Amino acid sequence: PMVGRHAMELKGKRILLFSPEPWHGLHMSKHHLSQELAARGNSVYFLDPPRPGNRGFSMEAQGDVTVVRYRHWLRGVNRLPLSLNRWYYKRLVRKIAQRTGGPFDIIWCFDTSRMQSFPEGIGHKLLHLADYDILYIGKGLIPTADIIFTTSKVVADEVAGRTKARTVYIGHALDGRWLKGIDDLVDRVPGPPRSVVFAGQLAISYNDWEGFLRIAGSHPELAFTFIGPFDPEFPEPALHDLLRLPNVTFTGLMTKDQLIPHVRAADILLFGFRSGTRAKERANPHKVLEYLSTGNVIVGSYTMDYAGRSDLMSMAPEGGDLSVTFQQALLEHHVLNGPQYRSARIAFARERSMEGLIERIESELSIG
Repeated sequence: PMVGRHAMELKGKRILLFSPEPWHGLHMSKHHLSQELAARGNSVYFLDPPRPGNRGFSMEAQGDVTVVRYRHWLRGVNRLPLSLNRWYYKRLVRKIAQRTGGPFDIIWCFDTSRMQSFPEGIGHKLLHLADYDILYIGKGLIPTADIIFTTSKVVADEVAGRTKARTVYIGHALDGRWLKGIDDLVDRVPGPPRSVVFAGQLAISYNDWEGFLRIAGSHPELAFTFIGPFDPEFPEPALHDLLRLPNVTFTGLMTKDQLIPHVRAADILLFGFRSGTRAKERANPHKVLEYLSTGNVIVGSYTMDYAGRSDLMSMAPEGGDLSVTFQQALLEHHVLNGPQYRSARIAFARERSMEGLIERIESELSIG
């Protein structure tokens, strides 16, 4: 460690977390991180993105986390000069601090669409980049942060040259519920594959809809289940064809406790992004880690941070045809689903607990 640097213990701290996703809805790493930080004795305030119709401030306890909502009164603040953006958000942070019992130790920012640059004097400024999309919006956050954590290596590499702040590729962590009973999953007896599951966000154009359609259409003997929020009106022709197939089910959003048994029961777990055009944006999707925790066979599109790890998943080449990779995984399923491969996937996931991630963040955070 540098001289005069003391690791900051993440206990008893007041933390304001800017999230691009609201508390209610699909829970992602920022939600799980908030819960874990609160469980360690921090006061965590989760700042929802403002919604039309919000009136003034409101707070809602969600377990140990307090969800904060506010009325956004200065429309177009992101297009105003940065000094006005900083004034607006400094005022907002200070108001929340007054109403919740004092200044914040850490402003933990996952959201690049609101604050465009960190104001001074609001606490330790932590920028947590979960997406490559940061490189287009919120650029002023990068040089004004005290420390930057990224979930994929490609973002850390791109950001490091734009800031004096330490930039750390920290990766993802798993919500503890995926780790419960994980050791019993190693010795699952491989039968012939029957069920394929996709879990995640389905209302996005990043997904390789054509690939999914080719795979499900050419395997009527397999049952395909797509779990997650979806929009039946979404303008993707292949999605509409997929919805019509008799061996395909879309379930909508499930709670984490409903989801985990479904994902664990699958014979093959599937994901696919249009990697030819979206490789950097999807260099390290969080769902891969959740999939790995089940031990099950995974078929996915090209994913930079897992390149060269054929022991963990069957990955299509960059821009490659997902259905070719799927076909190969089907042929080798009895081998890929054997205990040696299953235990490799589970071991990889086990090392990435949320607790472990927070300890790593702690060792990187410093005051002094």
